[in-house]
Amino acid sequence: MDKNLISDTIFQLVQSYRHAMRVELQANDLGLNGMHVRCLSFIRQRKQCTANDIVQHFSRDKAQVARLVKEMIGNEWIVKSPNPEDKRSQFLSLTEQGISLSEQIDVAQQSIQTRMKQDLSDEELKVFLSVAQKFTHNLSE
Repeated sequence: MDKNLISDTIFQLVQSYRHAMRVELQANDLGLNGMHVRCLSFIRQRKQCTANDIVQHFSRDKAQVARLVKEMIGNEWIVKSPNPEDKRSQFLSLTEQGISLSEQIDVAQQSIQTRMKQDLSDEELKVFLSVAQKFTHNLSE
């Protein structure tokens, strides 16, 4: 077996997924990048979300998340509101435009997942998910 087969395959899968998402969402026209997509979905799923929640969930640098939040506010996808329990933090929530965009993201993800699962049995999907979860676990230890 080629010594880089696993790494090359994972890289190709990730690149193919990212490209499919960009095409499906017309991401370049919207100014969306991968972290925008992930953060909009994350914020939508949470009732109360702070920038620190994003930092912790995605294991990203605070400065990177601060820039990302600033961009998303500038694009009118999210707004900040005071956190009444902690004066140092603010809640992030989606605007109407952000909600619409996150709904488009959900539809795109479902469409892409359907395409990805073509010609795969339920058993093959279970094995793939199990192996991918083990890879992730092994790398996070």
